[in-house]
Amino acid sequence: MTVPPIYAFPPLYTRQPNAIIRNKQIDSWEDILLTTARENGLWEIDTEGKFTSQTTQELPPHLQGSIFSNESIGRTAPPLFVKEILSHMLTKGSLVQGGSDTTSAYLVLWKNMDSWASLMLEWCETTNKLGQVVTLYELTNGDESIGWDFHGMPQGLAARCLRLLVKRGRATMLQDEYDRDIAVKVI
Repeated sequence: MTVPPIYAFPPLYTRQPNAIIRNKQIDSWEDILLTTARENGLWEIDTEGKFTSQTTQELPPHLQGSIFSNESIGRTAPPLFVKEILSHMLTKGSLVQGGSDTTSAYLVLWKNMDSWASLMLEWCETTNKLGQVVTLYELTNGDESIGWDFHGMPQGLAARCLRLLVKRGRATMLQDEYDRDIAVKVI
């Protein structure tokens, strides 16, 4: 895991009493979390700071525990501080509620949803999929999306992003008999 040197700085793990310093500290945590998620293709984190892999591959050993714990320096951020960091990220929109366990998991957004929607639109234009029905699986896990930042994105998150294209009048979502989004037609 490539992390900034501040990850090994013991005071990072203790909630700072000064509001200005604490805001910088929380921003540092947000950068660490988003960079780690982006570099490792991870989309989901629980309330304790443990990333969840959506693939059948196991997480690398350095990502199997909480991101808020650094065993090499023997420091762990307290649970209330972790909650404060995650709440800040929810407010800023870099996390959204709704991982596989919707009560205790978040989806990580290293780009905002509008940017993801625009990138998916660009993919449809680049791969000549305009006017065609594309399943969410094909979009997020298909061979043609390999190399695109959204490859591996949970389908529920992809559907949320695509709903922004629907609002723009650029797409139509298709649902199954249980009203679950299963495909999109981008125009």
